[in-house]
Amino acid sequence: MSIETSGNVRAWFYERLEESLNRQSVPASGHTRLYLVELLARYAERPAEDVVTRPLVLQLAEALEASGPDRLAKLRSLGDAALYALGFFEDFFARRGVSRSYVVTMGGRAYADVFALAAFSPTEAPRREVYGELAEGFEVFVEAIDDVRESTALATPQDIVRLYEKWKRTRSPKIARRLRSEGVFPALPDDDDVLH
Repeated sequence: MSIETSGNVRAWFYERLEESLNRQSVPASGHTRLYLVELLARYAERPAEDVVTRPLVLQLAEALEASGPDRLAKLRSLGDAALYALGFFEDFFARRGVSRSYVVTMGGRAYADVFALAAFSPTEAPRREVYGELAEGFEVFVEAIDDVRESTALATPQDIVRLYEKWKRTRSPKIARRLRSEGVFPALPDDDDVLH
């Protein structure tokens, strides 16, 4: 996927993220918004395989075996990778048989652990509340990142087919609205009614 930007990448992502959070009525502190912009900018243009290099459970086990700042860094990295990859590459997990709820649980737990550890870290303490917010609202923030992804994607026929396949799996009203905006009107198999 190519993200077309002009000027500053962070400013571009900030604008898209603000639109997404406002559209979805997601309450997020200014610090959390900036953290998410940095996350998006850091991972921009990287394929899913470069974001999630190893299974999440192995990353969690490695983080829990570490101590001190290394543990905190590994947990934060796990949370960041799970958040970004699920928002931008949900199909990456689905193709590997990894459920969305599993990734949400792993990412949310990683951020919750970082929140707890940050209280004892002078360098991470200022961002402690950000980690708490990400832990509590992990799935909501995944949706916001997915919305940013959709705003960057070109509407090729393949993109629309993938979106339709995702709708068939999830029956998401949000996805149904996006499909309707592309001229595709999904309907339930037993139902003659079009979703509204």
